[in-house]
Amino acid sequence: MPPPLGKGPAPAPAFLSIIQHNCLGSWNVFLSLFESFKEATTYPSLVLLQDPPVNRAHLPSFNGFKSFFPPVRKPRVAAYVHMSFLSNYTMLPRFKGVDDVLALDISSNVPLFGTSFHSFRIINAYSTNTADHRIHSVPPEVLFPDLGFPLLVLGDLNIHNPLSDPLRRFSQREISYSTPYFEKAAESDFALLNPPGEYTRFPLVGKARPLVIDLAFANPPLLPLVKSWEASLPSMGSDHIPITITLATPSLNQKPPRPHWADTDWETLDPIIMGFKVPAAPSCPTPPQLDQWMSESLNHLVAILKEHTPVSRPSHHSKPWWTPHLSILRREYHKAARTARKQDTPHMRDIASTCKAGYFKAIKAAKNKHWSSFLLTATPQSLWTAKRFAYGRAQPGFPSLPGAETPVQMNNVLLDHFFPPKEPFSPPPRLRPNKSAPPLTTEEIAATLSKCSPTSAPGPDGIPYYTWKQVNKINPLILLGILALLVLLGYRPASLKSSNGVVLDKPGKPSYESPSSFRIIVLIRTISTVLERIIAARLLAAARLKGLLHSNQCGSLPGLSTYDACLTLTNDVKTLQRRRLKVSSLFLDIKAGFDNVDNTTLACILREGRIPPYLVSWVSSFLGERICTLIFQGAPGTPSPVNVGAPQGSPISPLLFLLYVSPLHFGIPRGLIIGYVDDFALTVASLSYRGNIRWLQDLFDKLERKASPFRSRKQN
Repeated sequence: MPPPLGKGPAPAPAFLSIIQHNCLGSWNVFLSLFESFKEATTYPSLVLLQDPPVNRAHLPSFNGFKSFFPPVRKPRVAAYVHMSFLSNYTMLPRFKGVDDVLALDISSNVPLFGTSFHSFRIINAYSTNTADHRIHSVPPEVLFPDLGFPLLVLGDLNIHNPLSDPLRRFSQREISYSTPYFEKAAESDFALLNPPGEYTRFPLVGKARPLVIDLAFANPPLLPLVKSWEASLPSMGSDHIPITITLATPSLNQKPPRPHWADTDWETLDPIIMGFKVPAAPSCPTPPQLDQWMSESLNHLVAILKEHTPVSRPSHHSKPWWTPHLSILRREYHKAARTARKQDTPHMRDIASTCKAGYFKAIKAAKNKHWSSFLLTATPQSLWTAKRFAYGRAQPGFPSLPGAETPVQMNNVLLDHFFPPKEPFSPPPRLRPNKSAPPLTTEEIAATLSKCSPTSAPGPDGIPYYTWKQVNKINPLILLGILALLVLLGYRPASLKSSNGVVLDKPGKPSYESPSSFRIIVLIRTISTVLERIIAARLLAAARLKGLLHSNQCGSLPGLSTYDACLTLTNDVKTLQRRRLKVSSLFLDIKAGFDNVDNTTLACILREGRIPPYLVSWVSSFLGERICTLIFQGAPGTPSPVNVGAPQGSPISPLLFLLYVSPLHFGIPRGLIIGYVDDFALTVASLSYRGNIRWLQDLFDKLERKASPFRSRKQN
């Protein structure tokens, strides 16, 4: 599935490669396995591990792969999926509430494997003996469900049966333990993929004979798609052998590779950009006419930029401490391990064991040397990087919503929660220039671009800020010609309204079975956020001039930070206490504040505050008729209409929210209200705390009455 390393994109390969391996909890085995992929022509698409290494509830990472594992302190199974595979297919991990089973549902909008199926499942299990030695930790019913679509079951099942190892002598206990698994597999028509007698575990010490315990099964829909099962890879330091399972490719319709914008050929582009002219815009256009003009202008410009930008390639980089000497030691160990497996003599076993010890010792020494050097040269900024290396990244919480079994259902539940249906915004039939709008200037655009971070995540088109900075540096008239008309008309065209909504878990939640345990950060096209920053600066100046922002509103405003809010509160409290008064504060949070901003209500607030009409029109156009594609693990990638809320992630949304809640601020004798974005603090002072409590209750009721005209059904 992934393209060959270092050779750029290649045609979609004809097979799907899956690696299965038991790491024995060893980091060295893990690293040896993944480093060995560099010598292959392609990376495997999926690597399914049993007994992976774990440190402080974190698993190791490897460049180019994304890991999935049960959300427990010590997971016994894990899956590593190549990023190129993830970019082409929807993958939804399913956890059974235990540490030794992981299911991956892989789906696509188009039929897979040339069949009528749109999804298939892989179950990875590590079944071990329980306290009752007659029972294994993973029951047969979990491994072999009756499904109507392709299913691959694999793992270290720790069972012995004549069907998998016909030449071995079995005890009655081994037969009784394994029979329920093979009977359940036969009942559901699963086929064993292991060739009978092909060993998967080779003890390197002692006289124990090789075993067949790493098993794989396919149900009837998947069986015709299985190309091969092989245990031909060398040992990685575990007594288990890595197994390669090859399936037919799920789909030949691969997504095109993304441009690598950091390597754009600006030397060649310079004269082309200099000569680029924005097409003339229609006079007094209708919204569809302006949308078409904007789309054609942007598409033409982006096509030129992509033509001179190479596509992304898989990285050669793996671990920064890996050395050529370690690669030599790995090859020597692999050679010794293969010989020990073939000859199976005590002498060759000793040689293989010695090579393994030397190889793992060299890995440890190389890691210590690299990280010691890294820490010696660490800066205050890189210390946070060192902490991340030491502790790893926490496993993100995946949406597990009751009643939502499929990616589409999960997507719909999240949409209904964050963006409830609402009547769409109706733009005027014809757009006319607003004479009160100051013309946009190249200096204004350049100043705005200078404040844009080059590391900010781009929107759906993937174009970063530094690309637009370079375009504007070469020819300032391009962005001026595209954006100036939008300011003059007070309109945001449809081509700038598409966004990606990244679903992020809120840390520390006890459960992720409710949409309220997540938040959505919206990623918008960077050229659109440039315009949003310009409008935000103009709107802030107008709002301050008209007195729309309360003096105690802090956060998301230049010069007013958390420090100012805390200083104001502590100063007023101490002032009241010096008058021998009892001071009490009530801290409030506006639930789902950004998601509940109402377009019509905000427009009324702006008009009543005498904000220039072109800004009111632009804000109404900005909030209405948006298109958002939710991004979460397993998301179907379906664009959906959104007509409520201010997108969290837009530079103008915090200001719009502050203006939206500004009517909630009112004066309090011997007290005050302080707001920090969506957090409020009501502070009062009297001769007793009991009196403060009654007063705060009255103020809270008054605040609720003020909020009722524009409260949505989600705020409570």
